[in-house]
Amino acid sequence: MKKIIIIAFLCFLHNCVYSQDIDSLIAIKGYYVVALQKQEIEFSFEQQILKAEGKSYSIPIDYKQYSFFIPVQVGNKNICDKNLAIEKFLKNEQNDSIYVIPNAHNIGTLKAINIIQANISKETCILSNALLVSPYYEICGNDNLLFRCTYIEGYARNKHIKDIEKEWQNYLLNICFINKKMENATFFFIVKIKNYTPYIEAPKLKKWLPYSN
Repeated sequence: MKKIIIIAFLCFLHNCVYSQDIDSLIAIKGYYVVALQKQEIEFSFEQQILKAEGKSYSIPIDYKQYSFFIPVQVGNKNICDKNLAIEKFLKNEQNDSIYVIPNAHNIGTLKAINIIQANISKETCILSNALLVSPYYEICGNDNLLFRCTYIEGYARNKHIKDIEKEWQNYLLNICFINKKMENATFFFIVKIKNYTPYIEAPKLKKWLPYSN
């Protein structure tokens, strides 16, 4: 009986800690997008075909790419319509909000400078696997890049750039591919995911079919 009481207490304590953690975060929805060089992906497909035909081939193991997040909703504020978010991004409508999804390359540093505290290995694995099953997408008007997208719903930790030590401010801007000082920048570090889908339906976005031309 004593053992059961202890287990129940630990479960209660875990739920309380988790609830407090969620309460300190901001609900967020949007698209996590990875952009890749179309030429490199086409070459990879060509090599896979050669392999399937039993011919000499060379499969690339690395690709040039960069990632970004397109917000749809932050807290109770609707940033834009879900179906128009990507189109809005194409118009380069920018503000002082910067969205960061920690990954294997920067998670250690973000923890060291006290930006994130929780273990988010589960979240990084979710996104990595989601992107692997995402189709390649084309964006109308862009012939050089292909995109893999995942729509996510989760939580972010909010931090103003003035609340971050100066020695780390430029580092954070650099990992977001922002090469200028932004005195009023507000960061949203996405640290929890509660739902996602790698299949996107949106104007200006269509699935890429190799050799369809």
